[in-house]
Amino acid sequence: MLRFLKKLRQGFLSEGNFSKYLAYALGEIILVVLGILIALQINNWNERRKTDEERKTLLSALLSDADTTQKRLDGALKMTETINNDLLYFLGLVQKSEGTVPIDTLKSYSSSVFQVANFKPATSTYDTAISTGDIGLLKNPDLLDTYIQFKDNYDWFVLHQRISGDMVYLGNVWQFRKKLGSTRLFMKDMGPLPKEFDLADKDFYNLITEKEVFATFESMQWLIRNQYDALHRARKANQQIIALLQKTLDSQ
Repeated sequence: MLRFLKKLRQGFLSEGNFSKYLAYALGEIILVVLGILIALQINNWNERRKTDEERKTLLSALLSDADTTQKRLDGALKMTETINNDLLYFLGLVQKSEGTVPIDTLKSYSSSVFQVANFKPATSTYDTAISTGDIGLLKNPDLLDTYIQFKDNYDWFVLHQRISGDMVYLGNVWQFRKKLGSTRLFMKDMGPLPKEFDLADKDFYNLITEKEVFATFESMQWLIRNQYDALHRARKANQQIIALLQKTLDSQ
């Protein structure tokens, strides 16, 4: 084909037919330009297809992580709600017990203050996308804003969880441990303690009605309640993330 075009061009020149040669040259230029444009179009199409595949892969991985996070949230919420309700019930019993509520009943609820509801979201895909810049593939402001809402609530949960831990290991609860020998005095069926740690029933009732002790249990209940509220908001945000991811995937 190239040899034929070359002979055609030479023929026009040898005949001295400049107008035909000019038309031929112009046509040749147009063909070259069209070839370049077609090649660019094909390249752009391939790039768009590659980007669409990368976006779909990212969306699928984010959706898988969000589903995992949802399961973890459900478990943490259930446990946090139980702890919160037990502490509220315990505080109510203390206020009206006057020595009439069995010690074992009080301990079965007071032990909740030493329980921890752990929660860790599955965010490896999101974190990697942020660090690599692939998060820009999402092109969905609502989705990105919802991720920020989720993170804010998770950070709030972690803050109150850390404060709870500080109280147990550094704060008021730690002071009880030093004073009483062991916080297992507030727990049921935790095994034997040294005899010198034992409290008579009357002494135990007096202990839990002390202002400092009651205030500590009340503070722990507030912290647990704040953790629950933060997890509840995080769960709502995560549900919205799942819905937005699924909607975007369906539209691919």
